[in-house]
Amino acid sequence: MRRKQHLNHPALIPLWKSLEKDWLLQLTAKLVLLVCGLIVFTIGLAVYPILLVLGFAATLIGGILLIRHFREKSPLEKLQDRLYDDPGTIVWIYTVVHEHHPFGLQFTERGLIYFKFTDGDEISAFLPPRKLKLTTKILSRSLPYTVFGYTKERAEQYKKDPYLVSKWQK
Repeated sequence: MRRKQHLNHPALIPLWKSLEKDWLLQLTAKLVLLVCGLIVFTIGLAVYPILLVLGFAATLIGGILLIRHFREKSPLEKLQDRLYDDPGTIVWIYTVVHEHHPFGLQFTERGLIYFKFTDGDEISAFLPPRKLKLTTKILSRSLPYTVFGYTKERAEQYKKDPYLVSKWQK
């Protein structure tokens, strides 16, 4: 009961929105590929046969990617399913903050949160760095068997066997 309360915490909303935004950006890129392929294909019908082939290939690839996009669960659904229904499959969560310092001046910061699973799969999401700490704190309260924080040793253990990283083993 308490775990579900933590997972419904308002501080996790930026995480959900980030995953949703990423899914929509991927959808947009696939739609652009499909439309551009159709445009090049129609130009190729009238002008150049090579454009006909390129347009057909781009249209076909865009269509296949689009179909896959809707057949698979979105990263948001995958993560929420695992958090709510099968939290034991989440073995490791860590965050990384990328700072951009051109000419020694800090211009931007970008935070990433990584979720690593027992099957070797992973999901990552961009979050503002100031929200990463609260997000991981809330997740740590609801996921007692998940390890938090990055170390080289954990990365090596995870490569060998994801179960080695989990607190279930200790």
